[in-house]
Amino acid sequence: MKKQLLTWVAGGIVLALGDFVAPGAAMAQTSVISVPPPQIYDYWVSITRQPGGTLVFDGYAPDAATRERLSEIDGADTNWLKLGSGAPASYEASVAFAVAVLERLSEGRFAVRGNIVSISGVAASSDDYTATRELLSASVPAGLILAMGEIAAPRIEPYDFAVLRRADGAVVLSGHVPGPELEQALLQAAGDGAISTLRYGSGQPFTFDAAARKALSILPFLAEGEVRLDGAKWTIAATPLSAAAAEAIQAQFAEQKLAEAGWSLSLATPVAAAPSTAATAASENPAMTVDASEPRSEPAQRQAPASALPAAGASVGQGLAQCRAELAALSAQNAILFRSGAAVLAAEGMPTLDAIAAALLACPDAAINIEGHTDSDGDAALNLALSVARAEAVAQALVERGVASERLYVLGFGESLPIADNATAAGKSQNRRIVVSVRD
Repeated sequence: MKKQLLTWVAGGIVLALGDFVAPGAAMAQTSVISVPPPQIYDYWVSITRQPGGTLVFDGYAPDAATRERLSEIDGADTNWLKLGSGAPASYEASVAFAVAVLERLSEGRFAVRGNIVSISGVAASSDDYTATRELLSASVPAGLILAMGEIAAPRIEPYDFAVLRRADGAVVLSGHVPGPELEQALLQAAGDGAISTLRYGSGQPFTFDAAARKALSILPFLAEGEVRLDGAKWTIAATPLSAAAAEAIQAQFAEQKLAEAGWSLSLATPVAAAPSTAATAASENPAMTVDASEPRSEPAQRQAPASALPAAGASVGQGLAQCRAELAALSAQNAILFRSGAAVLAAEGMPTLDAIAAALLACPDAAINIEGHTDSDGDAALNLALSVARAEAVAQALVERGVASERLYVLGFGESLPIADNATAAGKSQNRRIVVSVRD
């Protein structure tokens, strides 16, 4: 009696067709037909990286050979992977890309449905976070569409961040930030030449972005010092540029209710006594000063160039007129420069300060106004304080060049007296100025 044989194997059906014969008899010719896995119209595969490092595959593989190759990946678990026909042409590339990304995560999930890719997870390190972002932005295989890519930097506990103003004026950012977007924003706020040693990490306090910007807003008033986050506590330990700068920091600290938010403030004695009384301003009278003639210690002085001395026999009237004219011309150059966002004089402006000090020798008995002005970027109150601090820095520089401190009156106007349109970069540049003039 003859019978047909039907054999089932994993990965589909194999039909072995032939005649059954009695033992010892010659075997008849047999035909073998492979039936592919069932057709899958919603084709997908996912890979989950578990905290222990295991890669759990789910969804479909096109054949048993592919599933076997995937099982050879270090840490792979393919027990949930079913066989199904209809895999997209990008199947192999998408799985290889997924494995490359997941290797840089401490945990995460990759899924591809058709040609639509999504991935989420936590990077294993700050360097892995950067590398993963680069992979997702530039290395997605052709034919795939990245619909979601949400990668967090590694979690940091306790969270740390610091802004340091060094004695040489340089600003250094250290510790952690959530990502490069905030790092770039903080570097821009810190000013030209700021240095970043930041690493990327998640787990930051809820108000971290705003708090970090507040920390940077204090920099213009510091000779040196640090604003630091350690866990959930912010501390300010610094030396202000001047008494007026100390007052500005304290006012900002109180206005923003930082003490209530858990911040602590420790200010050392300012680097030097202000060479003149700092101006404060209100909207009704933005140029209020008090008498600057009280005795004060004189800092080390630098003699103005001998060539700048007025000609012998010049009259007082001629000297005063010459002084006014030269100061007006020098102020119009707008060449007294500062570090961005700070009250620290830049080296490029030193020749102008030398020229101003020389011009003042033509009117040795005249009182001198030093006005600070800013553009309209940022908070108006902080701009006012910055204008005062910058005018004080100029006054201090003139004292070091031999100008008597009791002659100098510092005034801060902030953004209240623009001379150009603050809507343009050129206009802002003109509005950021120091004006030195003979006091009427």
